Amino acid sequence: KVQGRLKLCTRSIMFEPQDVMQPILKFPFRDMDVSPCAEIFDEESNELYLSFDCNAVVEMKERNVDHPYTHRVLANSSVYSTKVIFSLVHSKIHDFLQAIAPLWSLSHKKSVLNKIDEERFLAPVLEPRHTDVFDASLLVDFRERPLYTKCKLVDRIVPLLKFPGAMMLTNLRFADPVEFMSRDVASSRVYFQPAQINNIGDPVLNFEYAKQCGLEVLLDDRQSFFYSFRSMQDRDDIYATMLQVNQTLQQNCTREMLFKWQHRQVSNFEYLSFLNDQAGRTTNDLTQYPVFPWVIADYKTDRLDLTDPHTFRDLSKPVGALNADRLAYFQQRFHNMPSGMEAEGLPPPFLYGTHYSTPGYVLFYLVRMAPEYMLCLQNGKFDAPDRLFRSIADTYQSCLTNHADLKELIPAFYDTDSPHVCEWLQNTRNLDLGTTQTLARVGDVDLPPWADSAHDFVEKHREALECDYVSEHLHEWIDLIFGYKQQGAEALAANNLFYYLSYEGAVNLEMVTDPVDRCSFEAQIQEFGQTPKLLFQSPHPARSQVGMDVSLAPMDVATSPPVVPSVSTRLTSEEDLPEVVEQPPVASSSSSSSWGFKRPTLSSTFSGLTKNVSGFKASLRRRCMERSSWGWTFDYTTAAAMWDESLPHFLHSNLSKDMKTVFTTSDDGTFKISSSDDGVVRRSYTCAGTLCFVAAGCIHMTMMRLPGPVRCLDVSADEKYAFFGSADLYMFALETGRVGKLSLAHAAAVTGVCVVDDSRFVTCSLDGTIKVWQYGPMGMLSTPTFVYEGCDCALTCLDVNSDGSIALVGSENGSVYVFDLRSNDIISKVRASDTAIQTLRFGMTGATFTCMSSSYVAATFALNGAAVSTLRASPKDVPGCMVSDGEFALTGSEDGGVYIWQLNEGDKNALKACTVSIPHSHKSAVTALNVSGNGQSIVSGGGDGSVRNAEFFALTYGALVTQLIKDFEDLKEVNTQLEVMGYGIGIRLIDEFLAKSGVSACADFKDTTEVVAKVAFKMFFGINVDVVPTDAANVQMRVEAKFTKDSLQGDDVTEIRYARYILLHGR
Repeated sequence: KVQGRLKLCTRSIMFEPQDVMQPILKFPFRDMDVSPCAEIFDEESNELYLSFDCNAVVEMKERNVDHPYTHRVLANSSVYSTKVIFSLVHSKIHDFLQAIAPLWSLSHKKSVLNKIDEERFLAPVLEPRHTDVFDASLLVDFRERPLYTKCKLVDRIVPLLKFPGAMMLTNLRFADPVEFMSRDVASSRVYFQPAQINNIGDPVLNFEYAKQCGLEVLLDDRQSFFYSFRSMQDRDDIYATMLQVNQTLQQNCTREMLFKWQHRQVSNFEYLSFLNDQAGRTTNDLTQYPVFPWVIADYKTDRLDLTDPHTFRDLSKPVGALNADRLAYFQQRFHNMPSGMEAEGLPPPFLYGTHYSTPGYVLFYLVRMAPEYMLCLQNGKFDAPDRLFRSIADTYQSCLTNHADLKELIPAFYDTDSPHVCEWLQNTRNLDLGTTQTLARVGDVDLPPWADSAHDFVEKHREALECDYVSEHLHEWIDLIFGYKQQGAEALAANNLFYYLSYEGAVNLEMVTDPVDRCSFEAQIQEFGQTPKLLFQSPHPARSQVGMDVSLAPMDVATSPPVVPSVSTRLTSEEDLPEVVEQPPVASSSSSSSWGFKRPTLSSTFSGLTKNVSGFKASLRRRCMERSSWGWTFDYTTAAAMWDESLPHFLHSNLSKDMKTVFTTSDDGTFKISSSDDGVVRRSYTCAGTLCFVAAGCIHMTMMRLPGPVRCLDVSADEKYAFFGSADLYMFALETGRVGKLSLAHAAAVTGVCVVDDSRFVTCSLDGTIKVWQYGPMGMLSTPTFVYEGCDCALTCLDVNSDGSIALVGSENGSVYVFDLRSNDIISKVRASDTAIQTLRFGMTGATFTCMSSSYVAATFALNGAAVSTLRASPKDVPGCMVSDGEFALTGSEDGGVYIWQLNEGDKNALKACTVSIPHSHKSAVTALNVSGNGQSIVSGGGDGSVRNAEFFALTYGALVTQLIKDFEDLKEVNTQLEVMGYGIGIRLIDEFLAKSGVSACADFKDTTEVVAKVAFKMFFGINVDVVPTDAANVQMRVEAKFTKDSLQGDDVTEIRYARYILLHGR
């Protein structure tokens, strides 16, 4: 048995043994397959023990030393047992288990929670422990009285940790929390650590994680306490009361301190410490740690000459501008950044993405003095030895040359009065910091030659800070860090412009409601640091310029402007939208409305791949574009070998206008943007899901949000926005990743979405309604501009013609509604099938459309309802999905085949044989298809979740024969495939080749086309009718030698004659 204390944390159980030689043990909830329980191991005593099985344990602080954590796997171990047993001495085990249960459940949720969601789930567990009731028994003097009826709930901030608690002010003292979570819940007693109000120094308003709710209290003994309040109002109340109770406290004594500094009543170090305090910098918060300048540039000589200006760093420049070559890189990058696109979610241009003060930089310097902080930040590890703080000279050199290193210094470099004056430079704890790649053991920091010891280094550094040269130039650095050159045009002129989120007022987290955005902002601040609060609005006077005035910035924390506008903002006004005719959302058409928008002409693109449980399901939609034929002819489509798989690996997505980007929506609620070259997912978004009621027990119902299928997708003509729908409607900014959402845009699932023009899109739903919406750079209007409710059944699919005037809407009862987007009315209703319409598409002229029903019949109709053609496939070729340009139909079957059919008039009920079956089809059912507008690419989605992209390659000499030999191992099959291509193809290729070559001297060759038609392909590629397998390598070599210089666009007469020679003498 090992005695100790058991601590319950939100993600684990911690055991701290009394014996400091034993390690502290952490048992993560996520490694417990079953929640801890109570068990009896001694039947005689019937004592209950806390018991659980844990697959892994983390060991830390063994022998009370801050070594890297040991992650020990208990599962399948022959040495360690997964069974852990505790006997609770002073606590009731059932109370402990009751507290554990919700925490264990939270760690075993299937979905990964962001910080905001986790706080929301933890609230029912933690809130009962929060109380604002003050216990009057804590008053120690009969004259003492509380100044508030209730406490102010606060978090006490220390490096990397928060301690929740409550604060009360009395007329004599203030009380702050120590460990709120360790109090006895049953007694509702709060433990306070009091401090005399008269011992408080000047309180400083502060902000924490960009929230304007911080307050730092400084005591006379150099202690400081940093608090984060629940609201700015609570913070301001406490601050005002402190000033009222203690009349000696000053709101702002900056001018007085400036006067003392100029008259040398305070040192440079004291003045910089004061400015850091006033700017909200505190040692209690690593994201706002006090910042001090590099002042010395000489770390190589044996003697430090403080009378030589070359000894010092140029204090008029930020660290990023000290190296001219590196600055040129930053400036070039700045000019290449997009500007003026804040409304679309892009940040304003900046010179430096990293900062001069971040938590990582602070711990870089303090790793020897506070190793526990780095272990906490680095997940139980020290940083790599080569990246640790090892040398003063090397660190300064890195700050001059490394593009990602702009750090300034911390107070420890100059604080000669600190009790830890040498500890941060010496490895007094014998920490195991590792060995570098040069096999050098990391120990004490290497000092400059002019420093005899760590203490001597700090003393000389302090001496340099206080010397005359630095005193005369320190105001220039103050202008960069705390003054008017901190931001704006002056910052840009001084090469001192950082990423916008590092500045105070750039974002107010109290106003950010989106949990993803909030977590993103907090992570940015946590990782990349914050710029100090602005103190001076005009140039800071030099130390020698006594009497020169300076304009102080307002003392109060600046009011934050709105978060940078993005498409994630749901609009409630139309100020940022293109001007359109106003129309109320009514159920019937309005004769006073006229839209008449013109859509721009686009080349082909793809969008709208959806996926069901077994794979992709629904149509791959082309983006809004000018309708055009795919450009296929019967001859082209018969050449199955002309289709080459250009993307031989799996994707979760589809194709863009330039055919380099693939978009996908799926039934698991995800939207993804991937590269068609390598399949890498560039952006993704998971929809929140749909609300549904789930039974819980016998009488209670629980409302849950479950992932919903995303069945439709379309992309705007300018390729800036994607629209997709499930139970909700989403607008995704493709350049920035911002998402706008309209919750429950329809009463049922959205089944179709099409962009009409640059300001409108239309949707349909299973609820039987058609809705027209407006959008712009700022997002979507929250209410539709028009609603049509005249359809008498559920709607299943949607398409819009090229000029945005007509929409086709398929229904569950087999009808297709022709909807006029100008008059917002149904102009005709076509009875296309007796079963539900699965997909439909306008023809290239816009006068016809082709649709496919759930009975797997594809039919073409005129807009007035006249039948044009019907495709009834043979049983083995029954299509599961279809896309068409009006002349050809592309279908995917249950056996994984992709087929091309020619649609023509004739017997509408006759069975048709497919024109061609394209190779490289799927191993499972093909459930989604699309074709680029120029017919050069086919993208297909399979039931196994894969996406294949087949591209039609140009008929160049060598390409086709190489592909044929690759596709068919038996060269007899190659010959058979060429024969299938047929007589007509041979004649067309010969005529086309001669025409493009501009050759007129070969009339005799053209006259022989009747003879050579059937072997035209073989003739062109040097393949004989009697070719045998052993000739495969020779064929390839011969093709390369003969034809690599020319293609169908060439005009080499010699090639024609040589081809004729092959015909006559090929055998």
